[in-house]
Amino acid sequence: MTITRLQPNPGLLSHALVHNGIVYITGQVPADRTQDVAGQTAQVLERIDTLLAEAGSDKSHILFAQIWLKHAVKDFAAMNAVWREWIPQDALPARATVEANMAADNILVEIALQAAVKA
Repeated sequence: MTITRLQPNPGLLSHALVHNGIVYITGQVPADRTQDVAGQTAQVLERIDTLLAEAGSDKSHILFAQIWLKHAVKDFAAMNAVWREWIPQDALPARATVEANMAADNILVEIALQAAVKA
């Protein structure tokens, strides 16, 4: 059994890992937390693109995404607009979106996902 850990944060977590042909990306949050939910979502998706590439995958191979929003009713449409522009329409993953208290007040969105490694 091989597990490849990507971008470990010592003592806390790996930002991604690959096991048995699946990439697991931990919840990603924006670096610039002064932006609105659309700006924060774009940042998170850009970070996910980087992690997927490092793991040998891409957004067309996403199997499942979990999205947490600080204000689901208020921010769902804006987050979804950015998501729609980013995700390939012929490769839509399963997805769940929920409202949650975030680790910091200025985090409006967090996204975690699983994807297949490209063959």
